[in-house]
Amino acid sequence: MSVRKKVLHITIHLPFPTNHGASLFNSYKLCTWLHQHHDLHFACFLKGDDVKYKDAFLEDTGIQNYYFEVLNVPRSGANLIKSYLKGMTINMYRNYSASMHRHIESIAHHYDVIVAEHYEVMQYVPKNYKGKVVFRTHNAEFLIWSRYAEVETNPIKKVVVGMEAGRIRRWELRYVNQADIVLGGTNDNEVHEPDPIKRKAKYRDYLHIGDDSQITLPIPSYEQLENSLLYVGTLTWEANVEGLVWFVDGCWHALKEKFPELKLYIVGKHPDQRLIDMSQQHDGIIITGFVEDLETYFTKCKVNVIPLRFGSGMKVKTINGLCRGIPMVCTDIGAEGLKVTHDKDILIANDHTGFIHYVSELLTDSVKWNSIAHNSKITAGNHYTWASLYKILEENI
Repeated sequence: MSVRKKVLHITIHLPFPTNHGASLFNSYKLCTWLHQHHDLHFACFLKGDDVKYKDAFLEDTGIQNYYFEVLNVPRSGANLIKSYLKGMTINMYRNYSASMHRHIESIAHHYDVIVAEHYEVMQYVPKNYKGKVVFRTHNAEFLIWSRYAEVETNPIKKVVVGMEAGRIRRWELRYVNQADIVLGGTNDNEVHEPDPIKRKAKYRDYLHIGDDSQITLPIPSYEQLENSLLYVGTLTWEANVEGLVWFVDGCWHALKEKFPELKLYIVGKHPDQRLIDMSQQHDGIIITGFVEDLETYFTKCKVNVIPLRFGSGMKVKTINGLCRGIPMVCTDIGAEGLKVTHDKDILIANDHTGFIHYVSELLTDSVKWNSIAHNSKITAGNHYTWASLYKILEENI
């Protein structure tokens, strides 16, 4: 076990409740491990409903040394212009606070390690800080924006998003160079540092994973499941919205002709208006809103669809699907960086024809369905557990 140290952990949002999103769950696992094994000062912004949950978070974790600050800066055209004037990206601007700067500056020299989670908070690491800086990236953020620009059809928005991708890239590369240790997904680390020798020196494959306790849950009985599809995600995130609209526009009519009873359950809070409109225009598409216990749908639906067309890093929704043993039809982007094999533990398609074919196959072939479900749990158990990540933290904090 590593020596107990004084650690300052900074992140962009309150990681609680843990069932409100994969990013929150991962932040929660990180901060609770740091609190248990080191002397932790936890600093984060409170956004949206976070204020309602801060006391429950502190009671749940036992963290006593903390700094919270309310910050709600919307993504808007006006703030984009202000970010250009400040010489920072829009998301850096949205996570900028002079009082947070002053707080971190005043205490940083008392800490052996700063763990900066998300590139937006690397701006708070003091330039004269002498301790170890650990940068937890979550994603190659610029790659998300670059891929977003590729699929965007509005020409003005396409240019704006592409320019933002370039600005993010410059800041991300500056920050990974500044850090002593970079914790990121395997594929994100390769994007941030293509040279394998340099990458080995400071980059650690700290994966973005989900709830590995689901590996022990039994695979549902195929015969007792509905002919229904499941999608779980943050329904304000553009990659999720765009992928769902793409899937429904290109696949739903053909699938409903084959399976008139078919349903698609879209699970997540605050659905984008485009998804609400889509559900009203198509029979069988049900937006559930936030669901406290996903088991309700994991034990109802036969197929987990992940039609992501842009993004970066390892997708927690895909890893959760592997852990739970619900067969998935997924794009290459949804499966990137994962140790999966098409037609063994997952089915991969990048066009509408492929999605229709593989979804139809899983809805009708119980042997194929059970084989994929069984193999997905084996893959999750072999590669995607928190025990392996905690070992990385022990070695690098």
